Amino acid sequence: MVDLAGGKRTDLPGGHWVCELISGALNGASASMLGFSSWQPGAATKQLVHEVDELCYIVDGEGKLSIGDDRVSYSAGQAVLIPAGVPHGVVNDSAAPMSMVYVFSSPEYPPTREADAGSVD
Repeated sequence: MVDLAGGKRTDLPGGHWVCELISGALNGASASMLGFSSWQPGAATKQLVHEVDELCYIVDGEGKLSIGDDRVSYSAGQAVLIPAGVPHGVVNDSAAPMSMVYVFSSPEYPPTREADAGSVD
């Protein structure tokens, strides 16, 4: 069992943060990792490409997933699948914070690169 206080938190510019909760390095997970993130209004991350699937569950708030030039809306209570190789970013264009649980099919944060401008793998 682990709570936010026992995770590995990384603070990001703009008041956003991510917290690794379960992983191989932290507690011996062998095939997956789980984290929690909080995104303040105005968040708009660079698009990233992971080598494994990412699953997200929106706990609070609402936002958008940027995929290339497209934006896909999501809100609390929804789950999101981001297949391996798909460039994506987090956008919070609402007036309230948004938080999510995220899972990777890797025991560590997976190999990741920044997306090429305008490309989709």
